[in-house]
Amino acid sequence: MRNHLLTALTLLMFSLAAAKTVIVQPGDTLTRLAVRYGTAPQALLQANPGLNPAKLRVGAALRLPAVPARTWTVRRGDTLSLIAQRSGTTLGALLGANRGLNPQVPLQVGQRLGLPAPTTARTATTAVVRTASIRVNAALPVQGRITTPYQSAHPGLDLAAPAGTPIRAALPGTVVESRFDGQSGWGWTIVLDHGNGMSTRYSHNSANLVQVGARVKAGEVIARVGSTGNSTGAHVDYRLYRQGQAVNPFSVQ
Repeated sequence: MRNHLLTALTLLMFSLAAAKTVIVQPGDTLTRLAVRYGTAPQALLQANPGLNPAKLRVGAALRLPAVPARTWTVRRGDTLSLIAQRSGTTLGALLGANRGLNPQVPLQVGQRLGLPAPTTARTATTAVVRTASIRVNAALPVQGRITTPYQSAHPGLDLAAPAGTPIRAALPGTVVESRFDGQSGWGWTIVLDHGNGMSTRYSHNSANLVQVGARVKAGEVIARVGSTGNSTGAHVDYRLYRQGQAVNPFSVQ
Protein backbone atom coordinates (compact mmCIF):
# COMPACT_ATOMS: atom_id res chain seq x y z
CA MET A 1 0.00 0.00 0.00
CA ARG A 2 2.81 2.37 0.94
CA ASN A 3 4.63 1.67 -2.32
CA HIS A 4 1.46 2.41 -4.29
CA LEU A 5 1.04 5.71 -2.41
CA LEU A 6 4.64 6.73 -3.09
CA THR A 7 4.21 5.87 -6.75
CA ALA A 8 1.04 7.94 -6.96
CA LEU A 9 2.70 10.93 -5.27
CA THR A 10 5.69 10.67 -7.58
CA LEU A 11 3.44 10.63 -10.64
CA LEU A 12 1.48 13.59 -9.30
CA MET A 13 4.64 15.63 -8.67
CA PHE A 14 5.94 14.75 -12.13
CA SER A 15 2.71 15.78 -13.79
CA LEU A 16 2.66 19.11 -11.92
CA ALA A 17 6.27 19.84 -12.81
CA ALA A 18 5.57 19.06 -16.45
CA ALA A 19 2.30 20.99 -16.60
CA LYS A 20 2.24 23.87 -19.05
CA THR A 21 -1.32 25.01 -18.35
CA VAL A 22 -3.21 26.40 -15.35
CA ILE A 23 -6.92 26.43 -14.54
CA VAL A 24 -8.67 29.75 -13.93
CA GLN A 25 -10.12 29.88 -10.42
CA PRO A 26 -12.94 32.14 -9.09
CA GLY A 27 -11.62 35.65 -8.51
CA ASP A 28 -8.62 35.19 -10.81
CA THR A 29 -7.50 38.05 -13.03
CA LEU A 30 -4.73 38.10 -15.59
CA THR A 31 -2.53 40.14 -13.24
CA ARG A 32 -3.10 37.76 -10.30
CA LEU A 33 -2.29 34.76 -12.47
CA ALA A 34 0.86 36.45 -13.78
CA VAL A 35 2.13 37.20 -10.27
CA ARG A 36 1.21 33.72 -9.00
CA TYR A 37 3.08 31.93 -11.77
CA GLY A 38 6.03 34.30 -12.11
CA THR A 39 5.28 35.87 -15.46
CA ALA A 40 3.68 39.03 -16.89
CA PRO A 41 0.10 39.68 -18.10
CA GLN A 42 1.40 40.50 -21.58
CA ALA A 43 3.33 37.21 -21.69
CA LEU A 44 0.16 35.29 -20.77
CA LEU A 45 -1.71 37.06 -23.56
CA GLN A 46 1.04 36.16 -26.02
CA ALA A 47 0.93 32.51 -24.93
CA ASN A 48 -2.87 32.43 -25.31
CA PRO A 49 -3.83 34.12 -28.61
CA GLY A 50 -7.40 35.36 -28.67
CA LEU A 51 -7.70 35.50 -24.87
CA ASN A 52 -9.91 38.33 -23.60
CA PRO A 53 -8.48 39.43 -20.23
CA ALA A 54 -11.79 41.10 -19.32
CA LYS A 55 -13.70 37.82 -19.71
CA LEU A 56 -11.68 35.08 -18.01
CA ARG A 57 -13.85 31.97 -17.70
CA VAL A 58 -13.63 29.98 -14.46
CA GLY A 59 -12.35 26.50 -15.31
CA ALA A 60 -10.63 27.61 -18.50
CA ALA A 61 -7.12 26.26 -19.12
CA LEU A 62 -4.43 28.85 -19.86
CA ARG A 63 -1.05 28.04 -21.34
CA LEU A 64 1.95 29.29 -19.36
CA PRO A 65 4.90 30.96 -21.12
CA ALA A 66 8.19 29.11 -21.08
CA VAL A 67 10.05 29.52 -17.78
CA PRO A 68 13.65 30.82 -18.11
CA ALA A 69 16.51 28.99 -16.44
CA ARG A 70 17.25 31.87 -14.03
CA THR A 71 14.55 33.79 -12.22
CA TRP A 72 14.27 36.64 -9.71
CA THR A 73 11.43 36.92 -7.19
CA VAL A 74 10.51 40.58 -6.67
CA ARG A 75 10.93 41.84 -3.10
CA ARG A 76 9.68 45.01 -1.48
CA GLY A 77 11.64 48.00 -2.78
CA ASP A 78 12.89 46.25 -5.92
CA THR A 79 13.07 48.19 -9.18
CA LEU A 80 14.16 47.06 -12.62
CA SER A 81 17.40 49.02 -12.27
CA LEU A 82 18.22 47.46 -8.89
CA ILE A 83 17.39 43.94 -10.10
CA ALA A 84 19.62 44.39 -13.17
CA GLN A 85 22.48 45.63 -11.00
CA ARG A 86 22.15 42.90 -8.37
CA SER A 87 21.81 40.08 -10.88
CA GLY A 88 24.83 41.13 -12.95
CA THR A 89 22.99 42.24 -16.08
CA THR A 90 21.62 45.41 -17.70
CA LEU A 91 18.19 46.99 -18.04
CA GLY A 92 18.10 46.21 -21.75
CA ALA A 93 18.99 42.55 -21.25
CA LEU A 94 16.49 42.21 -18.38
CA LEU A 95 13.67 43.62 -20.52
CA GLY A 96 14.77 41.38 -23.39
CA ALA A 97 14.40 38.30 -21.16
CA ASN A 98 10.87 39.40 -20.17
CA ARG A 99 9.28 40.35 -23.48
CA GLY A 100 5.84 40.90 -21.96
CA LEU A 101 7.11 43.13 -19.15
CA ASN A 102 5.92 46.75 -19.29
CA PRO A 103 8.50 49.03 -17.59
CA GLN A 104 5.72 51.57 -16.94
CA VAL A 105 3.81 49.14 -14.68
CA PRO A 106 5.13 48.90 -11.08
CA LEU A 107 6.58 45.55 -10.03
CA GLN A 108 4.59 43.49 -7.54
CA VAL A 109 6.06 41.68 -4.54
CA GLY A 110 6.23 37.96 -5.33
CA GLN A 111 6.38 38.48 -9.08
CA ARG A 112 9.06 36.37 -10.79
CA LEU A 113 11.21 37.72 -13.59
CA GLY A 114 13.38 35.80 -15.98
CA LEU A 115 17.08 36.65 -15.76
CA PRO A 116 19.39 36.67 -18.79
CA ALA A 117 22.82 35.10 -18.66
CA PRO A 118 25.27 37.08 -16.49
CA THR A 119 27.46 39.59 -18.31
CA THR A 120 30.58 38.09 -16.71
CA ALA A 121 31.91 34.55 -16.48
CA ARG A 122 34.26 32.94 -13.98
CA THR A 123 37.10 30.53 -14.70
CA ALA A 124 38.15 27.64 -12.47
CA THR A 125 40.55 30.01 -10.69
CA THR A 126 37.58 32.34 -9.96
CA ALA A 127 39.15 35.14 -12.00
CA VAL A 128 36.52 37.30 -13.69
CA VAL A 129 36.62 37.14 -17.47
CA ARG A 130 35.09 40.23 -19.08
CA THR A 131 34.05 40.65 -22.69
CA ALA A 132 36.10 42.90 -24.93
CA SER A 133 33.30 45.42 -25.50
CA ILE A 134 32.58 48.09 -22.91
CA ARG A 135 29.60 47.26 -20.72
CA VAL A 136 27.79 49.65 -18.43
CA ASN A 137 24.99 49.31 -15.93
CA ALA A 138 23.10 52.58 -16.22
CA ALA A 139 20.38 53.01 -13.62
CA LEU A 140 17.37 55.26 -14.15
CA PRO A 141 17.89 58.63 -12.45
CA VAL A 142 14.37 58.62 -10.99
CA GLN A 143 12.15 55.64 -10.25
CA GLY A 144 9.15 57.40 -11.71
CA ARG A 145 6.37 56.68 -14.17
CA ILE A 146 7.43 56.71 -17.83
CA THR A 147 5.09 59.22 -19.44
CA THR A 148 6.96 59.37 -22.76
CA PRO A 149 8.98 56.34 -23.90
CA TYR A 150 12.05 56.44 -26.11
CA GLN A 151 11.11 57.04 -29.76
CA SER A 152 12.49 58.73 -32.87
CA ALA A 153 10.52 61.91 -32.18
CA HIS A 154 11.61 61.93 -28.53
CA PRO A 155 14.99 60.16 -28.16
CA GLY A 156 14.85 59.96 -24.37
CA LEU A 157 12.66 59.02 -21.42
CA ASP A 158 10.25 61.32 -19.61
CA LEU A 159 10.09 60.12 -15.99
CA ALA A 160 7.28 61.72 -13.99
CA ALA A 161 7.81 62.17 -10.25
CA PRO A 162 6.74 64.69 -7.57
CA ALA A 163 8.52 68.06 -7.73
CA GLY A 164 11.63 68.00 -5.57
CA THR A 165 12.27 64.25 -5.98
CA PRO A 166 16.05 63.58 -6.03
CA ILE A 167 17.58 63.02 -9.47
CA ARG A 168 20.57 60.65 -9.28
CA ALA A 169 23.50 60.16 -11.63
CA ALA A 170 22.93 57.12 -13.83
CA LEU A 171 26.70 56.45 -13.98
CA PRO A 172 29.86 57.91 -12.44
CA GLY A 173 31.18 60.87 -14.36
CA THR A 174 32.11 64.55 -14.57
CA VAL A 175 29.67 67.47 -14.73
CA VAL A 176 30.20 69.27 -18.04
CA GLU A 177 27.00 71.36 -18.03
CA SER A 178 24.94 72.76 -15.15
CA ARG A 179 22.83 75.68 -16.30
CA PHE A 180 19.43 77.03 -17.27
CA ASP A 181 18.91 76.30 -20.97
CA GLY A 182 16.08 78.57 -22.08
CA GLN A 183 17.05 78.63 -25.75
CA SER A 184 16.30 74.92 -26.38
CA GLY A 185 13.55 74.64 -23.76
CA TRP A 186 15.43 72.22 -21.50
CA GLY A 187 15.12 74.48 -18.44
CA TRP A 188 17.56 73.70 -15.63
CA THR A 189 19.80 71.01 -17.12
CA ILE A 190 22.78 68.88 -16.13
CA VAL A 191 25.01 66.94 -18.53
CA LEU A 192 27.48 64.31 -17.29
CA ASP A 193 30.45 62.97 -19.25
CA HIS A 194 31.10 59.29 -18.43
CA GLY A 195 34.07 58.74 -20.71
CA ASN A 196 34.39 56.41 -23.71
CA GLY A 197 32.09 58.71 -25.70
CA MET A 198 29.14 58.29 -23.33
CA SER A 199 27.17 61.10 -21.68
CA THR A 200 23.77 61.63 -20.02
CA ARG A 201 21.45 64.64 -19.84
CA TYR A 202 18.90 65.48 -17.10
CA SER A 203 16.50 68.34 -17.88
CA HIS A 204 13.51 70.40 -16.59
CA ASN A 205 14.98 70.30 -13.07
CA SER A 206 13.71 72.54 -10.29
CA ALA A 207 17.27 72.86 -8.94
CA ASN A 208 20.77 71.81 -9.97
CA LEU A 209 22.88 70.62 -7.04
CA VAL A 210 26.30 70.15 -8.70
CA GLN A 211 28.66 72.51 -10.51
CA VAL A 212 30.65 72.12 -13.72
CA GLY A 213 33.85 70.16 -13.10
CA ALA A 214 32.49 68.16 -10.16
CA ARG A 215 33.07 64.41 -10.11
CA VAL A 216 29.97 62.42 -9.15
CA LYS A 217 29.37 58.80 -8.27
CA ALA A 218 26.65 56.57 -9.69
CA GLY A 219 23.51 57.14 -7.64
CA GLU A 220 24.68 60.48 -6.25
CA VAL A 221 21.95 63.16 -6.06
CA ILE A 222 22.71 65.82 -8.67
CA ALA A 223 19.39 67.70 -9.03
CA ARG A 224 15.70 67.87 -8.10
CA VAL A 225 12.70 67.05 -10.28
CA GLY A 226 10.90 70.11 -11.61
CA SER A 227 9.00 71.53 -14.57
CA THR A 228 11.26 74.31 -15.88
CA GLY A 229 11.63 75.19 -19.55
CA ASN A 230 9.13 73.77 -22.05
CA SER A 231 7.38 71.37 -19.69
CA THR A 232 3.77 70.56 -18.80
CA GLY A 233 4.40 68.85 -15.46
CA ALA A 234 6.99 67.69 -12.94
CA HIS A 235 9.33 65.19 -14.60
CA VAL A 236 12.91 64.64 -15.72
CA ASP A 237 13.75 64.31 -19.40
CA TYR A 238 16.56 61.74 -19.32
CA ARG A 239 18.73 61.11 -22.36
CA LEU A 240 21.76 58.90 -22.92
CA TYR A 241 24.26 59.50 -25.71
CA ARG A 242 27.01 57.42 -27.32
CA GLN A 243 29.47 59.29 -29.50
CA GLY A 244 26.97 62.16 -29.57
CA GLN A 245 24.08 59.97 -30.78
CA ALA A 246 21.04 59.43 -28.53
CA VAL A 247 20.37 55.76 -27.70
CA ASN A 248 17.58 54.01 -25.82
CA PRO A 249 18.66 53.79 -22.14
CA PHE A 250 17.00 50.36 -21.94
CA SER A 251 19.23 49.05 -24.75
CA VAL A 252 22.55 49.80 -23.04
CA GLN A 253 24.64 46.62 -22.87
